[in-house]
Amino acid sequence: MSTENNVDQLFENSVKILTDLIAFKTVSGEDNNSIINYCDEILKKLGATSFKTFDNEKKELTYLQH
Repeated sequence: MSTENNVDQLFENSVKILTDLIAFKTVSGEDNNSIINYCDEILKKLGATSFKTFDNEKKELTYLQH
């Protein structure tokens, strides 16, 4: 695969991810688990590991490790 093809694929993947992220309805103070899970899946595919913790109100927080 040529470098140009790699750049094109990276661009297409980036646009898809950004389009997906923009489409998530996120409101401060409300459950945002869907976007957290979306990002978690993308990062897992790239080899990242993560774990989830919860605050006192049982709202899910995710911390990523590499």
